[in-house]
Amino acid sequence: MSSDPIAVGPSAKIWEAANVMLDCGFSGLPVVDDHEHVVGVISESDFLRRGELRTETAQAFWRTLFSSRGALAEDYAKAFGKEVGEVMTSPAVVVEPGMTVKAAAALMADSGIKRLPVVENDRIVGIVTRSDIMRTLIKQMAATAMNRIDADIKGGLEAELARQRWGDTITVSVDATVVTLEGRVLDAREKNAARVAAENTIGVTKVMDRILIVGFPEMPVSPPGF
Repeated sequence: MSSDPIAVGPSAKIWEAANVMLDCGFSGLPVVDDHEHVVGVISESDFLRRGELRTETAQAFWRTLFSSRGALAEDYAKAFGKEVGEVMTSPAVVVEPGMTVKAAAALMADSGIKRLPVVENDRIVGIVTRSDIMRTLIKQMAATAMNRIDADIKGGLEAELARQRWGDTITVSVDATVVTLEGRVLDAREKNAARVAAENTIGVTKVMDRILIVGFPEMPVSPPGF
C-alpha cells in the first residue's frame, strides 16, 4: 500500500486531474471530499469518451429506447462535464487496511479495476495498485525460491555427511544460502572436513563453523568405529 495518496476533490477541473495523472505517471486518482471521504475515482477510462474528442458514446436506438432519462443524462454529463465530480466513477470500490493481498488481487480482477483506495474510519489512508500487488508477488516468489534453494543445500550436505564415518555428529542448518555447522567431533580434521564439504555444496555462499572439538566423555554418542 502507498500511504498519503495523491487525491483530487470533486470540484477540481478535469484538466487539473489529467495533469496530475500525467505528471505523476498515475492511471487514476481517488476523489475525496473535504473530510477525506472517498466519493469516487477518476481514471484514464473516464477521459476516453469525451465530447471534445468526439468520442462520446453513440446512443444506439435500443439504449435510447430502454435507458432511463437519468442514465442518458449521466452519459451526457460524463462526456461534457468539466469537473471531476461530473465524470468520475462513483461509488468507488474501497478496501480496509487489514485486507489480504490475495483478497485485494481477487477484487481487482473481479471488478476490472487497477487501484483500490484504502479506507480506515471512513477516511482515505492509502491506495493499493496493481504495481503494489506485483511487488508483493515478486517478494513472495523470491522467498519461496530461496526456501527451496536452502532445502536443496541442506539435503545435499546432509547426504554427503551421512556417507562419511566422521559426519554423524554434525548438524546442518541453512538460511539464505548460509550454512551453519554445529555438533561435536573428536578431531580438528573432522571439523575441517565438514567445513570443506559445506563449501563444496552447490549454492552455498558462506559457512558458519560452530563445531566443537571435545574429548571422549563429552561426545553425545560413541565415535564410529569404536
